[in-house]
Amino acid sequence: MNEFVAYPSRWRIALLTMLSLGFVVLGLGMVGAFGAPWVSPRRSLVVGMTVGWICITFFGAGAVVIARTFFETGPLLRIGSQGVCWKRWSDEIVPWSDITDVTIWQHRGQKCLILHLRDPARFPGRGLMGWAGKANHALTGGDIGITLTGTNRSIKEAMAAVEYYRR
Repeated sequence: MNEFVAYPSRWRIALLTMLSLGFVVLGLGMVGAFGAPWVSPRRSLVVGMTVGWICITFFGAGAVVIARTFFETGPLLRIGSQGVCWKRWSDEIVPWSDITDVTIWQHRGQKCLILHLRDPARFPGRGLMGWAGKANHALTGGDIGITLTGTNRSIKEAMAAVEYYRR
């Protein structure tokens, strides 16, 4: 088997960016940027505006982060005989000898590959992924969560590569 490599998918990244921007527009409408605030008669104006600002902030930041990956051309994930390298986490390869288990975590149809490490402190994450690492561990029970959203490959293909190389 050849080394598994996942690259950014421009059309998927563009779709995710547009979806995020749609939620930003929705949030702007809820805070009254286009006239009267778009609020439900079932909720108070304060609740509607609070939700609107949360949408603007969260999805606006998400759109920026996602759009930045549109210009990436190199591989985001490599799974091979040496181990796993996920560029969103670190530039370092995590060798198979340091990976105790690889599982799939799923929530509402979104699947992630989860690496369970012998010594997670040896492989610290960088940026937003590193910052969210503890929350990810509490949620999934693993140490490194790998999503293939926005790439040209699937979790099923990645797991097949993991099973091949972990023998």
